[in-house]
Amino acid sequence: MKLNLNYYSEEKDKKQISEEYEEVLERVVSCTTDDFSKTLDSHAKIKNILALSDIRQNILNWYSFKCDATILELNANYGEVTGLLCNRAKRVVSIEQSKKYADIICKRHEDKENLELIVGNFLQIDLQEKFDYIVIVGIVESLKETIQYANKYLKEDGTILLAVNNKFGVRAWITTKEDEKVVSNNKTAISKEQLEKILEGKHYKYYYPLPNYKLPNIIYTESCMPTVSNIYRDLTYKDESVNFKELEAYYEIVRDNPENFRIFANSFLVEISNKEIPENNIKFIAYSNIRKDEYRIKTIVEDKEVYKTKVNEKADKHIQKVKKNVDLMNELGICTLDSYTGDVIVSRRVNAETLEEQLIRIFKEQGKEKFLEKIGQYREFLKQKLQLITEIDKNIFTKYKVKNDEIEKLTFVKHGLWDLIFQNCFVVDNEYYFYDQEWYEENTPIEYILYRAILYFHESKQYITDEEIFEYLGIQEFISVFKELDDKIQEKIRKPLVWNIHTKDELDKSKYSKLKKKLEEKEIEIQSLKSELDVLKQEDAQKHNALVAIENSLSWKVTKPLRGVKKLISGK
Repeated sequence: MKLNLNYYSEEKDKKQISEEYEEVLERVVSCTTDDFSKTLDSHAKIKNILALSDIRQNILNWYSFKCDATILELNANYGEVTGLLCNRAKRVVSIEQSKKYADIICKRHEDKENLELIVGNFLQIDLQEKFDYIVIVGIVESLKETIQYANKYLKEDGTILLAVNNKFGVRAWITTKEDEKVVSNNKTAISKEQLEKILEGKHYKYYYPLPNYKLPNIIYTESCMPTVSNIYRDLTYKDESVNFKELEAYYEIVRDNPENFRIFANSFLVEISNKEIPENNIKFIAYSNIRKDEYRIKTIVEDKEVYKTKVNEKADKHIQKVKKNVDLMNELGICTLDSYTGDVIVSRRVNAETLEEQLIRIFKEQGKEKFLEKIGQYREFLKQKLQLITEIDKNIFTKYKVKNDEIEKLTFVKHGLWDLIFQNCFVVDNEYYFYDQEWYEENTPIEYILYRAILYFHESKQYITDEEIFEYLGIQEFISVFKELDDKIQEKIRKPLVWNIHTKDELDKSKYSKLKKKLEEKEIEIQSLKSELDVLKQEDAQKHNALVAIENSLSWKVTKPLRGVKKLISGK
């Protein structure tokens, strides 16, 4: 790595050092490997995660850069995506205004021989070359001047990749932080209309990352907006008090009209060029951020096929297991849309209803009884295909140490493909065709597979409760056991660091809810004691008034001398 200080001036180094800088610096300096995300634990602050997590690279690690590309990166910040760019290009020039931030980049990417890091204000730096790509992440202030500067050093057929927050994204509406509210976030976000005025005369293509460009879990395109069935996977994250739940807001927006998502997406990734941008056939890109590294995969959905690959080398074993599941389904005579080429899982896309969509249609057209009957038919299908067993000494419950005293009431199968949910099934000519079967456990009850299918059937919940379906299937008594089992399986798969930032708000709200309930109970108790005290005060006042009345009465005054004599006689 080459450090270029020719344009650096300490006097002009006016970049405000953020609050988390010192902690990020300490983590980077103390790290003995090149995996700086290892310095993060499940209790890490969100700002440190945003600075050091390799999930930051998701915004571009799906992008197909041309061979032997040269890339210019403006506003490198902590070098969150710099390493990815170096891995994808022949030469990378990164510019960072602050020397302190540049020191962190030097430490993080000291092994990148194709990286030149220039320290200084890029608007005041004259370069001697043009680039295939110019990457701009997070710059909003002076964006017009930034785009003009980038265009000056862009090759004739080059591309600018811009990632910014949307001024009117749902996240901007829900926050209670004064500096992030819609009315005052011009420095950190821009509206789509404002952005398109800056891009006037250029060719551009939008992508829409969720939760945002910083930690993308999914990236939608203009040709594919989220649906009510998949919006739940596009995890939101929060680190402050909010006015309402972000995920519920997106659900309502998408249910009303998926096209409105463009207006309320939290971030934009924009591909910008002076020439027409060629189509890439990509519908959307999905990640598995909440998983541990050994289970993380990347999914690229195109017009006719879907490709799944490992995000890192640690996930190689998981890909091999998925390939075994594909072979198993073929052996069992279960129709699958999945195949594989090398270490890439390939799924055919079909123009048909998913089982989830079919079930909703049946409910609307034929009613609840037919809806439940169809789910019952699906249960029989699973029994037929997954090989029923009677020897259940070693099973999924014993493996995950979940106590189940009535195990004999369940129907066990040898091949527990436990993600055979309705979303992962298309109905083609009355045949079930499955895809995306990553998970397998031997000796698993059919009832658990059905429990998960109902649990993740989000669209059904506005028509019928899960409890009604569980009761029809006769599995109501096992729900708590299945929940415990599912939690333990997910704990095995989930990465606490990422899971916590996505669920922190819910955990905080739960804690707040308990405290609020306790406070309300105490307030009721206090009000009750106050009422009791008022009654006692009233009784005391009444007795006091009666005593005063007696003392003031004529008979009391007349007998007063006699009472004195009585005291003398009695000696009291």
